[in-house]
Order: sequence, then structure tokens, then C-alpha cells
Amino acid sequence: MPKFAERELVVRKMNQQFQDNLRMRKETNVLNTRALSLTKNLQVLQKDIRCFGSYVEDLKYQARSNYKNIQAILERQDMKMLTGE
Repeated sequence: MPKFAERELVVRKMNQQFQDNLRMRKETNVLNTRALSLTKNLQVLQKDIRCFGSYVEDLKYQARSNYKNIQAILERQDMKMLTGE
């Protein structure tokens, strides 16, 4: 038959383990909430990046087109006469 002191020690350890489990569950819930928030923020960021990515591609296309147009203008005969080439 266990003594009262031994029983008290076992009950104290069980209570401590229960409290530790509750604390760990609360921390896990907080971590889960933060992870969900981070995921939502990343989804918004990915959407923004896709939008800006296509915008940058359009700007690059325009820049190449402008470069080609300027080169074509500079190579015309009347421009060569003005520059003295």
C-alpha cells in the first residue's frame, strides 16, 4: 500500500505534467495562428509579385522597342548627313 507522501508526490507530478501539456497546447495554438497569418501574407505577396512581374516585362519590351526605333532613326540617311558621317 503506497504511503500518503508517495501518493502526494505522484499527484504533484501528474498535476505538473498536466500543466505542462496545457502550456504546450496553448503555445502550439499560438504557433498555428502565426503560421496561418504568415501563409496569408505570403499569398498576397505572391499575387503582388505576379502583377509586378508582368509590369516589368512590359517595361522591358517597351525599352527594347524604343532602342530599336532610336537605332533605326540614327541609321537613316538624313541623320547621317546631319552628324557628318
